[in-house]
Amino acid sequence: QTSQSPSFCESVTLECQISGHPQPTVTWYREDYKIESSMDFQITFKAGLARLVIREAFAEDSGRFTCTATNKAGSVSTSYLYDKEKQQKPFFKKKLTSLRLKQFGPAHFECRLTPIGDPTMVVEWLHDGKPLEAANRLRMINEFGYCSLDYGVAYSRDSGVITCRATNKYGTDHTSATLIVKDEKSLVEESQLPEGKRGLQRIEDMYYNYIIVSHKALMLNILPILSIN
Repeated sequence: QTSQSPSFCESVTLECQISGHPQPTVTWYREDYKIESSMDFQITFKAGLARLVIREAFAEDSGRFTCTATNKAGSVSTSYLYDKEKQQKPFFKKKLTSLRLKQFGPAHFECRLTPIGDPTMVVEWLHDGKPLEAANRLRMINEFGYCSLDYGVAYSRDSGVITCRATNKYGTDHTSATLIVKDEKSLVEESQLPEGKRGLQRIEDMYYNYIIVSHKALMLNILPILSIN
């Protein structure tokens, strides 16, 4: 007998191949409860193939499903543990937050991801679309749906769009934020600017906003237009 894993869709199908003489009777269970054929649970047994179709699977349908075949010679069973929560594409339920800080200071990004415990899940961190790798000053954590990126020391060259991207066999999702790191010189100059020259700071802020818009637009094949009034 074999049990076939369900694919990710609105309906779930469980199958097992059964042979025996005399022909056995087939019964399906969810945990210890017998499943009766209905609109929601369709049960068939034809040409040695036992099939259970869950028309629409919800989280509450998760559990251990067992197919039992019985005849005069005895009884045999096979089971499959179905977890609806693990049959999902990634989703960031907590997004990244943008940061603005001084050079040489630490930077911390974190987000939260579902589903938890998916062995096929791959989490990547990107800087302006290019992959980041763990290094002496970079630390990455991905545990129980918690994802974080820490810069022990951040430099002005680290400024840009930080993205956390998660992928499994069902799909992908991402969350992005801006990191702006200013050196001490620029901070001093900014503090000494007369009121009339603070427009330079406004232009810089618009530039970094443009980076974010451009990053999102590239994913939609749209080119934003930067205008300064």
